[in-house]
Amino acid sequence: MAEEEGAESKEEKKGSKKVIVIGAVALLLLAGGGGFFFLHHKKAGAKKGGEEHHHLMTPKEMEKMIKDHPIVDLKPFVVNLSAPQGAAPQYLKVKVALKLDKAITAKEVDYRLPEIQSAILILLGAQTADGIQTTGGKLALKDAIRHRINSRLDSGKVTDVYFTEFVVQ
Repeated sequence: MAEEEGAESKEEKKGSKKVIVIGAVALLLLAGGGGFFFLHHKKAGAKKGGEEHHHLMTPKEMEKMIKDHPIVDLKPFVVNLSAPQGAAPQYLKVKVALKLDKAITAKEVDYRLPEIQSAILILLGAQTADGIQTTGGKLALKDAIRHRINSRLDSGKVTDVYFTEFVVQ
């Protein structure tokens, strides 16, 4: 009987070793397949993204992009935010950069700067802290700024608005 138990325990050990080996092999195959999948898709995504937007530009290409689509930094704006009467005042400090569609538009923006700054100040002062602290609120504000500026321009347009500083206190 002792011999039967010894034989069974040897078979159980062999069986458990087989299970462990099979499990390890399966785990290695899954990890290898996952790694291959990840690297293959990462390279494919890099090729697609790189060809469209992120390829390295030559100095001439960079110079042309800067010349054709200038970015104009505006001075910081500091405004009181709209709040219910009796509520503690809250302030917004925001710095804005404008991406333009062509070089001549930069000259018009410079010429109309007081008008543009006034329109932005009025728009910012009408905002509430709750309304602009969400991502959706910031995106809506960017769109409103772009629209207000474009309605004043004749030679071109603002294609994007960037917040380079955004503080609510």
